[in-house]
Amino acid sequence: MSAVINKAKLQYRRALGIEAGIILVLAFVLFLWKGYVSISFLAGGCASFVPHSIFVYWVFFRNSTKDRTKMTAFYCGEGIKWLITILLIVLSFTLIPNLQYLVFFVGYFLALFLNIALPMLLSRKST
Repeated sequence: MSAVINKAKLQYRRALGIEAGIILVLAFVLFLWKGYVSISFLAGGCASFVPHSIFVYWVFFRNSTKDRTKMTAFYCGEGIKWLITILLIVLSFTLIPNLQYLVFFVGYFLALFLNIALPMLLSRKST
């Protein structure tokens, strides 16, 4: 089982790096094209990417003697992910002046899609 978990760790580490790169490159291109609107895109991407990164860390990379099973770590990580997502969305809506909601949710849903698609594509590529 350890070999399977180590393979998943490597795939998620690569997927998170690729996802961060895609979000940053798209935000930079949007900045060059539309300027300040890119802040909304980046905030939306971060509102999805940061909680997912913390979830992956919590499930795969954190060593805790309290979590006896991986399912306990999974459920705790999922709860933390939801809490941080809600917090980041509320902070974005309240603290960013002139937030473009459509662009925010485009970034958010793109990051959600990449959270799902990249690990699947990387696992397909390695088999």
